[in-house]
Amino acid sequence: MKQTGKKALRRTNTGIEGYFCGMEGLISITPYKELLFGEKSIYDFIKKDKKIDVDVIKYLKTENAYLMSPGIYPHPFKPEMQLLGPYIYTDGTYCWDRDTWKYAVKYGLEIPDFFIEHVNSKAGKQFFDDYVKNHNLTWKKIISDGKSASGNSLVLLPDDTGDIDLDNF
Repeated sequence: MKQTGKKALRRTNTGIEGYFCGMEGLISITPYKELLFGEKSIYDFIKKDKKIDVDVIKYLKTENAYLMSPGIYPHPFKPEMQLLGPYIYTDGTYCWDRDTWKYAVKYGLEIPDFFIEHVNSKAGKQFFDDYVKNHNLTWKKIISDGKSASGNSLVLLPDDTGDIDLDNF
């Protein structure tokens, strides 16, 4: 199933990510029920032989923190594995799950063409350049700052934010 048009994605933007990203007018590129973000199935967008541009992967790996939902949900491709989050990143136009790049690299998740075009656009390149220069808002930093705040004992999230390296993902 090919993902085209932004409007089609906006209409199905339901779930946690859809609610919050929709409030801000952001467009979700991961509207999948398995990630608690929508009604589409991630399994319908797997293309094992699809090559992914390295710049798109670098862009998806930017840690511009937007939203975190403190929950646990099953890994869509390893049901015995539980994932922490979801953690949502944004560039101010689009939003996506933290692990989107891993789903793409390891399982062949197709990234929407309109998002790839955005990454390669002037606006996308500007966001990435600004991110590299000013990178300071990550979930790891937010959690660490929360834990080090005077008298704060309510931050129970792990320091590594539950992030799993690609080999074990």
